[in-house]
Amino acid sequence: MDTADIEAKVIQFIAAKVENLDVSTINRSSKFEDLGLDSMDTIQLLFDAEDTFGINFDSEEAKGFSRVGDIIAYIEQHQASAQS
Repeated sequence: MDTADIEAKVIQFIAAKVENLDVSTINRSSKFEDLGLDSMDTIQLLFDAEDTFGINFDSEEAKGFSRVGDIIAYIEQHQASAQS
């Protein structure tokens, strides 16, 4: 899966979690809190991503995630290392 596909899927997960959120306002630099995601929403987002992309997030690393791009970068990194 390429970067654009990963980004689109993560944004789709976020849009499904927050009512009345304009998808066009979500990008890699968007902060979770600015999008209306609380900590439970973020955890569910990580679970959705794990199921979809077949990866497991390191819980210590994931604690530092605050932006959409953090999740996307983690997925990209772990998919690339799985393909190597």
